[in-house]
Amino acid sequence: MGSENSALKSYTLQEPPFSLPAGLVVYPAVLQDGKLASVFVYKRENEDKVNKAAKHLKTLRHPCLLRFLSCTVDTSGIHLVTERVQPLAVALETLSAAELCAGIYDILLALIFLHDRGNLTHNNVCLSSVFVSEDGHWKLGGMETVCKVSEATPEFLRSIQSLRDQTSIPPEEKSAEFRTLQKTNGHARDAYSFGIMVESLLTILSEQVSADSLSGFQQTLSSMLLNPDPEGRPALCTLLSHDFFRNDFLEVVNFLKSLTLKSEEEKTEFFKFLLDRVSGLSEELIASRLVPLLLNQLVFAEPVAVKSFLPHLLGPKKDKQGEKRTGCLLSPALFQTRVIPVLLKLFEVHEEHVRMVLLSHIDAYAKYFTQEQLKKVILPQVLLGLRDTNDSIVAITLHSLAVLVSLLGPEVVVGGERTKIFKRTAPSFTKTVDVSPEGDEAPQPIQLSMNGVPPMRSASGDGTNFASNSKKSGEEWPDWSEPEEPNENQMVSIQVWPVESCDNPRPQFTNLTEEETWDDFEPTDPKASPGNGLSTAKEQKQDPIVLLPDKETETLKVNLPLKADPPGSWDNLKQMKLPQERALKAPSGFGLGEEYTIQVKKKPMQDPELDWFADMIPEIKPSEAFLILPELRTERRVPQDDVLPTLQFSSKFAATEATE
Repeated sequence: MGSENSALKSYTLQEPPFSLPAGLVVYPAVLQDGKLASVFVYKRENEDKVNKAAKHLKTLRHPCLLRFLSCTVDTSGIHLVTERVQPLAVALETLSAAELCAGIYDILLALIFLHDRGNLTHNNVCLSSVFVSEDGHWKLGGMETVCKVSEATPEFLRSIQSLRDQTSIPPEEKSAEFRTLQKTNGHARDAYSFGIMVESLLTILSEQVSADSLSGFQQTLSSMLLNPDPEGRPALCTLLSHDFFRNDFLEVVNFLKSLTLKSEEEKTEFFKFLLDRVSGLSEELIASRLVPLLLNQLVFAEPVAVKSFLPHLLGPKKDKQGEKRTGCLLSPALFQTRVIPVLLKLFEVHEEHVRMVLLSHIDAYAKYFTQEQLKKVILPQVLLGLRDTNDSIVAITLHSLAVLVSLLGPEVVVGGERTKIFKRTAPSFTKTVDVSPEGDEAPQPIQLSMNGVPPMRSASGDGTNFASNSKKSGEEWPDWSEPEEPNENQMVSIQVWPVESCDNPRPQFTNLTEEETWDDFEPTDPKASPGNGLSTAKEQKQDPIVLLPDKETETLKVNLPLKADPPGSWDNLKQMKLPQERALKAPSGFGLGEEYTIQVKKKPMQDPELDWFADMIPEIKPSEAFLILPELRTERRVPQDDVLPTLQFSSKFAATEATE
């Protein structure tokens, strides 16, 4: 035995140990791989009994039987290693009524398995033979006293007398005429011992269970299991249908254990009302007993469970900010200790329906993983979904990565070097503001440069390059929140060059697009300077004009200096094209430079006495100002000396009336 399992002796004993009858000591232990375990230390003279117990534990596998791991021989004694458990006597004070009822049911199932499937009898059913596992299940141990029904002779029972609980020995064994029980009554000894143990536990349940249910079960124990005649004791399987075991918790547990045997209608009805049934249970009971049964592949494959119940289990009652989550079942502490370990294992399951459920609720539970768990387990598993052929998996994976970015940071999730691509701006189309070093804001006039023409000077005399303004206006976005306030009666002053020849009277502006020419202009204050064209507007002859509406809200101010034509400038102008809607039209036959002369035709005033309905004509103030361009026909205008011709524009829209 020792040489066979010597390689498995890789565990560390912990304190404190638990002492059991007959000098047996149970140590909590940690295996080499980090799993928790328990080590039963026997004295060296009990080697035969330990071998027998190890044999039964290895061959008998049932959820309600103690699970065997290894057995080794040490100088301190014989070590029997099992799953991590603690004696029932130690955990009894912390168990609720539902847990006690479920535990009694577990031991009942274990005994039925031994009797019906193994044809065995335990011979020592008592509190010292029952243990509680980490998940809350009760486990039947003490397998040193187990034997075949036919082998339970008076001689064998006397040999294990020191290991048995004396209060659990049935009355027939105390008789001198005792003989080996028949096969049909082989369960009678364990039935009596089970009745004695349960009767002692019912005294604890008296304060938590209804009196009717408790008294009915006590009467069943006294009349059936504790019957002095072994032939009058029924098989233990007859107790499974007793009302004492008919409660929400046990019904949920039993249904989940047999889920694969249920019909679709039964499963739909069960998961539809499951939340109402478990809401009355304690959080500890749900976390320890129901979480492992509910968070698995079988439940995740049920659409009704995914829709109606699992959202309430995949998130705590409160998040880390203290905000309540309606309908959730577990507190954050229980959620982190009980649910998170189960979710870590589920992320390693590569099934589509499992991954879809997990990622659908990742924003509710992701923050409860540690940083190491997120980096080493969750993130690598989530990234696998990007390479899957299922489009739904890819889509929900991208959503989950956004959640992980907020927890791990973009450097961990995205990886690689990042660059600044998008700028942080605020829309402001109505104005361009230049912030001076002193913090003062002043509107800057926009100057237009056309085909080498030097930029104009503003009314204040400051020259500014148009390209710099264009660059600046491209960086500063307009403010959509400010309404446009067009200024009425603004004047636009245009200075033009005279040309020596006018083969093509239509001027062609270069390096101007519609966006650059008209979109970024700002209003200028007509009162800023007397030299802005207001003083000479009245002296000019008013000629017919053409009104072309523009999409901008501001009038323009463009100064073109009157200079000699640089060589090649006009040829370059003729080779370029202005957009059709911006071209200035002028017929041939005019003098030099007359095609640039813009005349304003004043609307003739009508005698109000002749028009009886003149006072009913509404005054229309347009919200936009329009660029006024010359009409097809203009009159010759010859500049005199150095006086610059100035044209007056009206910001009001007025259609030219045709006169006969």
